[in-house]
Amino acid sequence: MRWLSIDHGTRKIGLAFSDELEILASPFEVWPVPAQGEGPLLDRLARLCKEEGVQALCVGLPRHKDGAESATAPAARAFGEALALRTGLPLRFADEHLSSAEGDRLLRERGVKPDKRKALLDAAAAAVILQDLLSLRRSSGTPPAQMGD
Repeated sequence: MRWLSIDHGTRKIGLAFSDELEILASPFEVWPVPAQGEGPLLDRLARLCKEEGVQALCVGLPRHKDGAESATAPAARAFGEALALRTGLPLRFADEHLSSAEGDRLLRERGVKPDKRKALLDAAAAAVILQDLLSLRRSSGTPPAQMGD
């Protein structure tokens, strides 16, 4: 199953895709959130899902260290639900705690320069969020084609 993962923010979103076998999550792009609101962004994402053959959505849910949802979690939840409604795709929320720190670490390890790292960070965080979800699905024995989880 091909997944699209989104690291939702107030000014920009990071995007990552999985492969069909749910083995690898790869950063894709970082998109700005338009000043006119999220409607055009949802339309653009719906087109991307269709073009890329996306079969499921994963949206990072911001949480604190103690597991409680952060103040921005309701916005991420509403965005994910709106995109799922617009695309008709199944939606999973995944804990995004420390995903940006892990994404930054991975970019540093790959030798990405600091100025480029900042531009790529949200997409790398989306890939970390998705890779965690894929690993969880594998460890729970969920077959890649199974949608009802």
